[in-house]
Amino acid sequence: MKPSIVLQTDFGLTTGFVCAMVGVIKTVDQELAVYDLNHEIRPFDMRQASFLLADTIPYWRPGTIFVSVVDPGVGTPRRGCVARLKNGSYVVTPDNGTLTAVLGEIAEVREIDETVNRLKGSEKSGTFHGRDVFAYCAAKLASGVIDYAGVGPAYPVSEIATFPVTRGSVGEGVAEGEIAGCLRHFGGASTNIHVDDFEKTGIRLGDMTRVTIVKNGETLFDRDVLFHRSFGYVPEGEPILYNGGTSPYVALSLNKRSFAAKYLPDIFNPGENFADYKVHIAKVKKEG
Repeated sequence: MKPSIVLQTDFGLTTGFVCAMVGVIKTVDQELAVYDLNHEIRPFDMRQASFLLADTIPYWRPGTIFVSVVDPGVGTPRRGCVARLKNGSYVVTPDNGTLTAVLGEIAEVREIDETVNRLKGSEKSGTFHGRDVFAYCAAKLASGVIDYAGVGPAYPVSEIATFPVTRGSVGEGVAEGEIAGCLRHFGGASTNIHVDDFEKTGIRLGDMTRVTIVKNGETLFDRDVLFHRSFGYVPEGEPILYNGGTSPYVALSLNKRSFAAKYLPDIFNPGENFADYKVHIAKVKKEG
């Protein structure tokens, strides 16, 4: 059975860009199955793309080919690559930091040789490598036209471009970190405070906490928030602190509302840095 191809981009769905990528894949091999991970990545945000890959890859059959194109450096000398993961899956992507969150799962990486793995007739175009290089190369690999060695020359995993990853800190009754991710659709915000670390605070399900979010000295949120299993433990529109369901980090949401829209109105703007949003969580002591 031929492997599935899973696409992720920051292209949105109001253009024909994603459809063009699918068209190229189907032109190589009509039988290839193509699925969408996300096309609403915040523009130019390799960090969000990276973490979504890490959150999604474990739930797909080994051997799946993931194509992730968030590429503000398109057309520049940055490498295009295919990383082979330890479970046999692949990630086809510009080597610009997108592989950071899956770095520990990478067994080998190869640079895409565009002299043989680029869509014929696209050589004069320098701004749509998602279609001309990454989708095309992924389709050739999935269809068996090339094997992994046919992608191009290998280079050391240690040379893969990465961005800094920080992890929140904890103490008795308190945790500090920053926002690490936020999805527009539901508007929840994930922190970089790992759930295993958070347990060391002594804060337990059903405890009330005080959560503060500060960006560049401005307090955006400062309220008592229940820590519990899921959204329905608070009234509609109220905040909830919980263990994230897609990644093992503590997160904030509103029940049936968008936390980001209400309290973090600028967070989806291009150029916004999630790490600027500092999070402080403290257990509220019960009276008496």
